[in-house]
Amino acid sequence: MMLPFDRGYLEKLKEDDLQELAYLDSLGFLVGSQETFDEFRGRLLELYDALAEFEQKLEQCGDEVEIFDGLTVRKDKRIPPEITAEAGELTEKYYRFKIIWAPGFFMSRDIGMLWGGCAVSDTQHVLTVFLIRSIFQNRRKWFIYDRRELLAHELCHTARNVINDNTLEEFFAYQTAPSRIRRYMGNCFIYKYDAIFFLLPTLVLLGAQLLKTFYGMFYPIWPFWIFALLYPAFLLLRNNVARRVFFRACSKLLAFGFCNASAILFRCDWEDAKTISELSSPESFRRFVQQRAHDDLCWKVIQHRFVIHNGEREEKSEETEEAANGAT
Repeated sequence: MMLPFDRGYLEKLKEDDLQELAYLDSLGFLVGSQETFDEFRGRLLELYDALAEFEQKLEQCGDEVEIFDGLTVRKDKRIPPEITAEAGELTEKYYRFKIIWAPGFFMSRDIGMLWGGCAVSDTQHVLTVFLIRSIFQNRRKWFIYDRRELLAHELCHTARNVINDNTLEEFFAYQTAPSRIRRYMGNCFIYKYDAIFFLLPTLVLLGAQLLKTFYGMFYPIWPFWIFALLYPAFLLLRNNVARRVFFRACSKLLAFGFCNASAILFRCDWEDAKTISELSSPESFRRFVQQRAHDDLCWKVIQHRFVIHNGEREEKSEETEEAANGAT
């Protein structure tokens, strides 16, 4: 098994085991927004069983394995732990979690010319599998892609998808990129329709220009330029608003003396991030956390890990160590 504990560890887990919940958080098992303890533990048990079934399937099948419908991988192309650890260093640095349990594979067939990698999820079994181009097996960089950045980006999505908030989702994932342009522009496209509305007016402008040039049609071209620039301007404005809220909230937390500001905000939804950006003192932030932690397990973990134990590193308890040693 790729999880560092056995099923019994999860079955014995209790809501007031905040040290263990903080340890799970450090492994990328974040508590979702408004998720109850029973829902959280049930999700992890389901994931444990899905991973166990997945590993068993890999062992029983031949060289090539169908992991999802129509999607096959080779067992000898599995991404080794040391490459996953490269990405884990980035996510630990920025957001204080390191996923070591998600399986990944190098792909060489049925991929696009410019495709670098992606994460594929099975929503029925809450299982995520990482796929990256086979050239990354021996090279860290190819074309515009960096192997560590690709994996770290997808690991951020894997950890944060339980927050169910898109406003800063791509922002957090792209902060692991070495390129300033990608870090700035990445959060412009947060919904599927953004790319469509970005390209469609440009195609209309191109069509209008072609008709005017080759068919002698007479009409002003400037309205098409305005139409083509409207949605890009909206994307930049929306991105700028999101960035300002994050950086203001981050600056506030750092000024208040909380050294894991980005990690705290990574676990927040948009409304909580906005609220934090408007707080005026460390005491107001502590009161906010106390109120949120009263009835929200997500904030109980944040409070325990990043407020009460501000700046401390998580270590396995003796119970977790025993469970890890007995894991299969």
